Amino acid sequence: MIPIFLTRQGGPLGIFSDILGVIMDGIFRLMSSMGIVNIGICIIIFTIVTRLLMIPLSYKQAKSQKIMAVIQPQISLIQKKYKGKENDQQAMMMQNAEIKAVYERYGTSMTGGCLQLVIQLPIILALYRVIQNIPAYVSGVKIYFTQIIDAIGGSAAIDQINSFASSSESFSRILSTARIGEQIQTTDHIVDFLYYLNPSQWQSFIDYISSNNMAAQNVIDTVIKPNMDAIINMNSFLGINLAASPSSYGLTSLQAWIIPLLAGLTQYIASRITMKATSGSGDQTTAQMMGTMNVMMPLISIFFCFSISSGVGIYWIASSAIMGLTQFLLNRHMNKVNVDDIIKKNLEKTNKKRAKKGLPPINEKTQEEELKKMQLKMEREEQKRQQQLESTKSRIDDANSYYKTGSIADRARMVQQYNEKHEKRK
Repeated sequence: MIPIFLTRQGGPLGIFSDILGVIMDGIFRLMSSMGIVNIGICIIIFTIVTRLLMIPLSYKQAKSQKIMAVIQPQISLIQKKYKGKENDQQAMMMQNAEIKAVYERYGTSMTGGCLQLVIQLPIILALYRVIQNIPAYVSGVKIYFTQIIDAIGGSAAIDQINSFASSSESFSRILSTARIGEQIQTTDHIVDFLYYLNPSQWQSFIDYISSNNMAAQNVIDTVIKPNMDAIINMNSFLGINLAASPSSYGLTSLQAWIIPLLAGLTQYIASRITMKATSGSGDQTTAQMMGTMNVMMPLISIFFCFSISSGVGIYWIASSAIMGLTQFLLNRHMNKVNVDDIIKKNLEKTNKKRAKKGLPPINEKTQEEELKKMQLKMEREEQKRQQQLESTKSRIDDANSYYKTGSIADRARMVQQYNEKHEKRK
């Protein structure tokens, strides 16, 4: 199994992760220079920075939602007009054409509101990858681990580290949690393994190094222990080990519940604020669905935050809190914005694009003409299809009539002629 930690994956998501990793590493180094060496604080600052970078996309989405509040009643009327004709292909094509015309009239498109979400998705996934894979993307953190690995012999220590990892069930579970596989094979795997050790496990690791003479005592005291202490401190946030999952503390521990409950609460508040922004931009079914999601998403957040690393949970909490605050401020701003001004600017941009393609500007007259052309084209296609059906039916009727009137001798002669032709082809 390929480890997720120090294995950087390619593709567009990998590019986003690398860029965000540089930002995270810069924050970590800046905070370290100020004497604050803590991954939890860096994650919070990192979340604020990345959310600020996504504000332009959120603003575009807010404008789309404001326009949708105007468009939706017209779309509902069109859908009501074609209700009961779901199996009529021609009627459904006309419905889609009329809905598209409504969107165009307001300078937007049927996918306009979703585009911003699609753009944000790879960024959000890349964020999770960086938070989960801190040592891979934050070289300022990784150096603490590599100094320990170099002190115990680097790749030459892999076999002994494997022996240590198999010495207890808790260490074996770390291999599975870090998705290393059954055995450590590279020094990067060692970093993955060490990243998950809690303070007591780190002490067991130091004792193992000492008892197996993997490093001289002066090296242990001057290199390994100082780096171990630094890793433990930087991975501790409010007494919680950020590399461990809350479930590892046991359900009776307060530490197990802090992050999941805060994640659920912040997710609920952010969902409520977002729901206010989208109210009036959908039908009753959509509103009911949003209400259900407003309950389900916080519960899902609580469930997942029990099993994932606490560092990701901290990001989840910070992200929901900042998203809720951002949405609240956007809602207040959008309440002061005239929707007609948004529509006017959208139409200007759309008509400029149409002019470059040699198309006339969008207005009700051009849309009516396009709809009439489309309807006429569909009628011609339907007429052609009916003619083909009638022609096929006529041939079938002629064939059936022939077989009904033909004698047995005529049928036998046809079979013989077919067999003769078949034999010649052989």
